[in-house]
Amino acid sequence: MPFSNYKIMFLLTGVLLLISGLPNAAEPETPADEQVPVEVEADDTAPAGKAKHAFKEPNPCEGQLEGEYMGADVCADCHADKTQTMSMSPHGQAADPRTPFGKEGCETCHGPGELHFQTEGNCIISMNGRYGESIEQRNSICLNCHQGGNRIHWFSSIHEAEGVGCVSCHYIHQPNDVTERTTQSQVCYKCHKDIRAATYRAYTHPIRENKVICSDCHNSHGSVGPSSLKQYTINENCYACHADKRGPFLWEHNPASEDCTLCHRVHGSNHVALLNRPGPQLCQQCHAAETAGGGLSHVSGFYDFDTTNSRQMRFVVAKNCANCHVKVHGSNHPSGAALQR
Repeated sequence: MPFSNYKIMFLLTGVLLLISGLPNAAEPETPADEQVPVEVEADDTAPAGKAKHAFKEPNPCEGQLEGEYMGADVCADCHADKTQTMSMSPHGQAADPRTPFGKEGCETCHGPGELHFQTEGNCIISMNGRYGESIEQRNSICLNCHQGGNRIHWFSSIHEAEGVGCVSCHYIHQPNDVTERTTQSQVCYKCHKDIRAATYRAYTHPIRENKVICSDCHNSHGSVGPSSLKQYTINENCYACHADKRGPFLWEHNPASEDCTLCHRVHGSNHVALLNRPGPQLCQQCHAAETAGGGLSHVSGFYDFDTTNSRQMRFVVAKNCANCHVKVHGSNHPSGAALQR
């Protein structure tokens, strides 16, 4: 290759390097020491200036737990309806040092009111999370006093794991619906809509009549039993009312002593006695091959209710194993091995 060609290639390479090093006019450079603010979610609890990769705008509500207490009388100037309601509740008894009003009044739960006063009604600990309070922070305020009794299992409860707040069920500044028998189920139905639907089936416990309510069987704050039941097992829970089914029996029916829900649907059923399925379908789930003496079939047919023989189906009406085996939960009769007496 001639020497002149090498010169041309060298010059072109230099020009390209020079162009690539020039700043791009369309994308102005950002100084290395300049920080760019970012949008922050309401539940972001990182302090201002300590967020990763960027800084946060200063939070005017930081320091809610600091400052001076203003007193309940100052709160009443704007929140007279709240303080009046509180005066008629257990929380508002100033003569009892165990209550919030026996300590710092409203500020026992909501924190010092100085910042709230300075920001013209903002920046106070809100039990609804209005100023970014986490669910743990809000619940901890209640747990400062309410952590004994039936609340000792709260931190292992399904409600705590699902992020349910105390104020999701309990109303502090108005009559508490969840502790009143006539309104408690309506509070639970806000989430448990499937249970509400079950109570409108043909057969059910008297839940709609408020003779049986959710807290008769369940501890919403957690328990060691299944489904937050107040007892250790499902059967022990049922025996609290149905003591005659407890036994002990001379002749036991194993499913009955093992788990009531093997046969019963407790919140409501379309079958008599809250059964999971109609008899004899229910019994034949286990007793499908029962035989009588001499190898004869114990029943005339298997009632799966899908036969097309109308003549056979008409005899199914009112047929039920319990017509003869009346002691399905167990018998103490010497001759009750077949649970017939």
